[in-house]
Amino acid sequence: MNVSYALIADIVRSRELPDRRHAQQVIYETLGRAAEGLALIQRPYATVGDELQAVSATLADALTLTLRTHLLLPEGIGLRFGVGAGTISEVGDPVGGGSDGGPGRPIQDGSAWWAAREAIERAHTLQDEGRSFIRTWLRIHPDTVNGSGEKRSEREGFVNSVLILRDQAVFRFQPRQRRMMAGLVMGQTQVEVARQEKVSQQAVSDFARGVGSSLLEVQKILDGMSGRSGKGEVS
Repeated sequence: MNVSYALIADIVRSRELPDRRHAQQVIYETLGRAAEGLALIQRPYATVGDELQAVSATLADALTLTLRTHLLLPEGIGLRFGVGAGTISEVGDPVGGGSDGGPGRPIQDGSAWWAAREAIERAHTLQDEGRSFIRTWLRIHPDTVNGSGEKRSEREGFVNSVLILRDQAVFRFQPRQRRMMAGLVMGQTQVEVARQEKVSQQAVSDFARGVGSSLLEVQKILDGMSGRSGKGEVS
């Protein structure tokens, strides 16, 4: 059985945005940039209202897409993600067409989408309960795991524990720190990030070795799992 990772995203507090149309355009462009170089079966696309979807071939790239997006979005605009592990099947002909004249997105169903829906609803619930920094959640559908439900819960628990810590770290960053981290995880060198932010390379190095170090190490592991090697190393 081939396991895929469906992602559902929606806009945090979308009704409070002063210009929803502009925000949606910024989000779509940001997702496009965040998807660069990742093993996505389906690149991010808009569905209905404030919802967007994507499909990844690997969990590492699904989580990388969510982190890049959280970091790249400008202050005041946020997304929450539900990631679902399971199967995906096409149940109809493609809808619409891409802006480049290519084929439209297929109509899909399957346990990965059911799990992603459960995951984003869980993330929403946790935010409503006061954990505003939680922006990403994983749900693994039972049909993807050989063995007991306890084994599946362990896998979910391990990943979601890391996601909680990761999202809280991003939430605590100042805007400049978020931009610097975005550059580093996207593969820019410290010199390139320093030039972009008009700070010294030493300032970027201090950040990478200090408050940003744990997040960079987590992302280095994910990049290694996907066969990528970033240029934004800690030095």
